[in-house]
Amino acid sequence: MKGSLIGWWRWAIVAALIYVGIVFSNDYLPVTPTGLWLRAGEYALWATVTLGAIARFYPILTPYGWRPVTIFIGAVLSGLEIFVGSGPANKVRVDEWMTALIGIAVITILARVLPAVITRIWFGQEVVRREPFTRTPR
Repeated sequence: MKGSLIGWWRWAIVAALIYVGIVFSNDYLPVTPTGLWLRAGEYALWATVTLGAIARFYPILTPYGWRPVTIFIGAVLSGLEIFVGSGPANKVRVDEWMTALIGIAVITILARVLPAVITRIWFGQEVVRREPFTRTPR
């Protein structure tokens, strides 16, 4: 567990780089129906790495806390990226934001339904320490 906690900052740096890449790449991408789903993929990738960083940084919060924190941070950052940027204010921006939120939500749902073997590695819980099984006294 100690090795996983040390590595949280690596995951955070990768998440920050992905977000910066999203911000700069979307200035050059045209807004099309296909481009909207590309935005969902971008934020899904971001959510995957961010969820791993949050799980490693604050393991006591458990998955029941990591997932909402990821959704909240993703909603705020995607909203800032979409609504603060240049361009006309129209309904397409709301569609872009909702599509980004769909990408984030898909990852947080997958984090709940994937097998424990995968989520242990993803959340930095590779070392599971269990005490020997003992029967309770009667």
